[in-house]
This record gives sequence, C-alpha cells and structure tokens, in this order.
Amino acid sequence: MMMNKSKIDWCDFTWNPVTGCTRGCPYCYAAKQAHRFCGDTRFNRTSPQIAEVGDRLYILEQPFKSDRETTIPFPAGFRPTFHRYRLSMPAEKHKPGTIFVCSMGDLFNRDIPTRWIMEVFDACAAAPQHNYLFLTKFPERYQELEHLALLPHESNFWYGTTVTRNHELSRISHLPLTVHRFVSIEPILEGVNLDLGPVLNPAGPAAVVPPVEWVIVGAETGNQKSKKAPRREWLTTILDQAHENHIPVLMKDSKEMQSVWGNAIPQAFPAGLEPMPQDNSIPHCKECGHREETHQGRRGTAIACQIGWGADGYHDRPARPVLGRYTRSSPPWCPLRKEK
Repeated sequence: MMMNKSKIDWCDFTWNPVTGCTRGCPYCYAAKQAHRFCGDTRFNRTSPQIAEVGDRLYILEQPFKSDRETTIPFPAGFRPTFHRYRLSMPAEKHKPGTIFVCSMGDLFNRDIPTRWIMEVFDACAAAPQHNYLFLTKFPERYQELEHLALLPHESNFWYGTTVTRNHELSRISHLPLTVHRFVSIEPILEGVNLDLGPVLNPAGPAAVVPPVEWVIVGAETGNQKSKKAPRREWLTTILDQAHENHIPVLMKDSKEMQSVWGNAIPQAFPAGLEPMPQDNSIPHCKECGHREETHQGRRGTAIACQIGWGADGYHDRPARPVLGRYTRSSPPWCPLRKEK
C-alpha cells in the first residue's frame, strides 16, 4: 500500500495516518469525502477491526474490510481515526517528494492525542528523504509541543496554519519562529489584510524574521450555491504584501481562480520545496503505444496494457487491464517505469 499521488499544486503526495476532525467547517472537502466513503458507521464501529479509545477516538491496525472484502477508508466517518498501518508508507517511497500530512483531517485538532502526533513525527523522521507539510487550524498545539521540546526542527518539516478571514489572522502568531512555517489562505472568503513585515526572533540567530516563509492562496471549489468567489483585488493585495517582504506566493490553479486571475496563475515555492523536475520518459497510458482499447458502449472505453503481465514474468497472458484511475498516468506495475 502506497501514498496517494496528489493533484494539489503544492505537494507530490498526500498521506493520511490520521483522519478526521471535530471542528465542523461548512466548506470542508475532507468531511464530505469521508461521509461519502464511510459505509454504515454505526455498524462499522461495532466491528472488532476498529478499536475505540477515549471519547469517540478510533484506531485501525489494518485496513477496514467490509463483508464483501472491499476496503472502507473511513469506517468511523470523520471522527478522529488513527490508521496505524499507514505509518510505514513514507519509508516505502524511496524517491524524494513533498508530502501533505493528514490532508483528510487535522493532526493537531484538540481531540488528537499527543502520542498519535509523536508516532506520525517518528514515521516522518524514519524517511528523511521527503519534505513534510503540516497544516492545522489549531496552531496553538505547535507552541505547546515546542514548549515540551517535542516539535521537530528538521529542515524538511514545514508547519502551516489555515486562514480564511481576517478574524483568523491571529493564528499566524502561534507559528513557532524556530521552524519553517507557512500560511494557507484557502478558501479565501474575504479580503485578508496580512501583516508580513519582519518580527522579532528572540530564539534564533537572526534578530528579525518573516512571520511566514510561504503564502498559499486558494478559492472555494465545488458546486454548492453558497460558494464564495474570490475578487481580484483580494489576490492583488496579498501578492503585493508578500512581494514587498520577499515571500513567495502560490495560487492554487482552479477554474474559480482562473475566472478571476486568468491563466497565468502565480506559483512560487520557497527554497527547499521547489518541485522536482518531471520525468517524462515514461509515457502515460493514454499516450503509450502498448495500450489496447476496447469500446464498451455506454460503459466507455476500457484500456489494457499489451506488455503489462510481462512485469510479473507472465509473457503468455493477454493484455493486462489498466484501472481507470491510472489511465491518465501509468500504473505502478508499468514495465516502463524506472521506479518499481
């Protein structure tokens, strides 16, 4: 089992050893996904596969299987759940990448036990080839862990907080100045007046440092009628404030953002998080000469790989089916992949 390749502009992979949150934000995409793929949570929570620890906290030592032997990714819905079997995933990925940790929850939610956080930190430390990005709406826990000398200071750990409106700007002040830090303004719901001027740094060698080292901005997406569209002047103000203080800004590319800004979306990265050069030596299945297409009427077109089974030593078998989620890239068993 591997981490999920991400379509998020600012990371390569998402990794979810802990899922769920109790904050209840109305625009939360993760909660919507969890409720979509949770099955019958009342029935799931009675299964011996899942252990309830504390007040509505759950632990999974193995993937949760339904009666039909299919995997249910969120058997407890969006209640905080520790998927301990996922801790080894970063170490299994040898090629360096940038990992968004706990994209389907908030690792630093008040209800998450500190021991869970420490196990996640230990798993990150066991795979130092990657960059790890943490994002929370509870940055006070960063400070608490810092005061307990439990917050890692490694250069590949980045700690962020989410701000959507002006009254949430105080969260930035809780980001420890002794670590890499960033702010994500997503979804941007109003004009945000960032103060990105240098601040005193009593704990480090530099007398003053920027409050954050990176700014991410994203629009509210989805089809809901209440969706708040960003205004161009909101984005221009953030860009001007960041550029004045030499802080890179990445705007997430989306149709909502393009409708306001156009196609030339600014996407700058801080030093150490620059995207790896894309390896285009492995063709996508939709472009590969080894693909075999079968038209299935209303079901669409099925794609198979003529040399797929050869990767496993079976050279006399017919074409190997390619699952739909891989047709825009290439499956992990692709014989043309350099990395297995």
